[in-house]
Amino acid sequence: MKTKEVEKARKEEVTYMKGRTIWEEKTIEECIQRTGKMPITVRWVDTNKGTKEEQEIRSRLVARDFKAKDGNRDDLFASTPPLEGLRMLFSKAAAPSRKRRRNRRKILLMDARKAHLNPSVEGDVYIQLPEEAGAAPGTCGKLVHWIYGMRPAAQAWESLYAGKLEGAGFVRGKGRAVMFYHMERDISGLVHGDDFVFVGDDEDLDWIQGEMVKWFDMKVRGRIG
Repeated sequence: MKTKEVEKARKEEVTYMKGRTIWEEKTIEECIQRTGKMPITVRWVDTNKGTKEEQEIRSRLVARDFKAKDGNRDDLFASTPPLEGLRMLFSKAAAPSRKRRRNRRKILLMDARKAHLNPSVEGDVYIQLPEEAGAAPGTCGKLVHWIYGMRPAAQAWESLYAGKLEGAGFVRGKGRAVMFYHMERDISGLVHGDDFVFVGDDEDLDWIQGEMVKWFDMKVRGRIG
């Protein structure tokens, strides 16, 4: 990958994180006093989303928080939807609308940008800051929001979006916690990581799209149907 493009992508990532106040600069001494250890180390993950000739570099700052030798931990992972759940949504989209018998429902596709950076951190969690952050010597970052690579990040994100959806009137699935249904508006939804799929009538999809955009930095992929 081209060095200049990587440098540019890393700078954009740090600028975004600073703008969102993902961390607050603190002394390494404070970190040791409060946690009894040094800040968690980080690394860059650079990916070319384009071609070899036309490179489109994306850089992500990732924490190295998966070192504990504590065996399999269910709390490290978020729930994933079953294939049957997606098939069910497609089936509902093909069926006549409950409100308008002559019309079929549509499928709304959305995804959250930098999803794991949304949940807030409770407690004292410190990370090493990359050179690109321009931090003063002897300082580190105390996380205000989780970053990728942190063990609680995935479940924290799931808890955050689920709470938002339930607060808006959705009922969460008991068998599959990443499936949701809004009885009044007849909207069915499914979440896989940072990808959201909703099925409903146009006016109801307009409503949930507006709510999602208010809650998170969302990218609307479009509608099918």
